[in-house]
Amino acid sequence: MDPTQPFDAAPAHHGELQSGSVIKQRFLLEALIGKGGMGLVFSAIDRRKQEAREANPRVALKVLNADFQQHAQSFIALQREARKAQTLAHPNVVTVFDFDRDGDAVYMTMELLKGRSLETMVRETRGTGIGREQALPIIRGIAEGLAYAHRKGIVHSDLKPGNVFVTSDGTPKILDFGIARAVPNAANGEVPDVFDAGSLRAYTEAYATDEMVNGIDPHPADDMYALGIIGYELLTGFHPYQRHSAPSAHKLDIKLAPLKGVKRREARALERCLSFDRRQRPQDAAEFLKMFSGVGTLQKTTLAAAAVLALVAGYLWYQNYLETSPSIPFAKLPAEAQQQFTDLIRQGNEEWTFYARERNIAALQSAVEQYSRAYALHPRNRDAVHGLKQSADALLQAVQGKEQRREIAAFLQGQSDYYRKYQPVIDAAQ
Repeated sequence: MDPTQPFDAAPAHHGELQSGSVIKQRFLLEALIGKGGMGLVFSAIDRRKQEAREANPRVALKVLNADFQQHAQSFIALQREARKAQTLAHPNVVTVFDFDRDGDAVYMTMELLKGRSLETMVRETRGTGIGREQALPIIRGIAEGLAYAHRKGIVHSDLKPGNVFVTSDGTPKILDFGIARAVPNAANGEVPDVFDAGSLRAYTEAYATDEMVNGIDPHPADDMYALGIIGYELLTGFHPYQRHSAPSAHKLDIKLAPLKGVKRREARALERCLSFDRRQRPQDAAEFLKMFSGVGTLQKTTLAAAAVLALVAGYLWYQNYLETSPSIPFAKLPAEAQQQFTDLIRQGNEEWTFYARERNIAALQSAVEQYSRAYALHPRNRDAVHGLKQSADALLQAVQGKEQRREIAAFLQGQSDYYRKYQPVIDAAQ
């Protein structure tokens, strides 16, 4: 490729994709690493990252299959959902970089993971399970990722072992967020999607609820049903309903065998997830985590940890604890303030994602502004504090010299009262 030629000037791609193919004159496909109902996944070299001499220029590139190309609205709907997925900056959710098309290839790029699919683990331990000690961190990790997404108004709708990847260090990462089905959300004023991937049967029957099979709008409780099945498979080595969909299992009157080898609250939480009635399941992943971990135990553990940390870290830790503990619950804010806060956090996350991809300092400064406005609406909100911290740390690391750091610190302290108490900014200001 002529390095002086613009990336978009090349002819569009047509035909079969394979190792050696180049997408958008940018992504060189190396090897096929996955295949499923939604399409093919390749490891690829991002030539832009390579030209920028980044240490790791490789990405995972997923090409959606021909079923989606037959629907005129599919690209629009899937692009909108991919944009939602880009806002999910969470350790248990795969990072999505971009969504685009090149000729007849509709694709998305994401971080390239090392490890293995949870589907492989389930298949290898069928009939025995992986045991409580190994299963619980995976179940909790998936639930944490789901809880973060559910707070953002995003439902997965095709959760299954094949859409969970366990990295080399044991961290579960959820794949394909927002791609399986369009999720209507009247609260944010979006126009309902004309295209719904559910019409293509883009769910997996063994993990599908009655509501999904019947085409009812997605709900976080649908994800909870799939999580219950995954947890049951990990612990026992068996699908609780013999791989039947919920309607079939219900019709066949398949009885759920009790879970053994786990604590009562853990079994109760997973069994609640496996209810055929959406109303009987945990209504979202946050509710599941409370049931699964035990509210009383969690509170005692948190208080004990707080006491120990206070003794060790003293005043600085206590100040940080206060700054991440809202005095007013988010749910008690006026509806208008809640919506405004959510929009600001989303905009801040979009700017942060753009900065992380392009290293654009202006985007980073814009992220600070959005997070600062969100923090002013709901002081000590954890999402706002997280955004403020990561943005400030990145800004301070991006400049050299004491005077420049002092200027950045002054800018930050002018944006939010939080920065007047954030030690790295205080240090830079001196």
